[in-house]
Amino acid sequence: MSKWISKSWEMPSVKTDPPVQRALKMLFSPEVNGYEKATILLSVIPPGSKSEEHTHPDSDEIMYFLGRGEGTLGKERVKIEQDLIIVAPKGVPHQVFNTSDTDTLKIICIYIPPVKPSELLAKAAQLSREKLISQE
Repeated sequence: MSKWISKSWEMPSVKTDPPVQRALKMLFSPEVNGYEKATILLSVIPPGSKSEEHTHPDSDEIMYFLGRGEGTLGKERVKIEQDLIIVAPKGVPHQVFNTSDTDTLKIICIYIPPVKPSELLAKAAQLSREKLISQE
């Protein structure tokens, strides 16, 4: 399969611990497949969990939500609904909460320019790269 097509359900993930439990799948990035324009990541947040409040000092983050919950963007509180898109400009704090008791919240995250990987994201990129190599 082409390195430009991602079957996200087949990609490996790294998991964070509660109370900010989520699974992160690195789909496209300079480290995964040489895509230099952006990083594309899938974040899967289980019911009742959340992301930590954080910023990205060098990248804007575009988030496309598949599910429902709540979030913050700077000081603004946001109701997250299916198909909502939020742009978090670089340096703006943001956080996502899955308020459901039963449903997973998925977020397609696009970072422009590509995000500088933390240790956790570097591990996700390594696992995804290994998966792509094994399919060649």
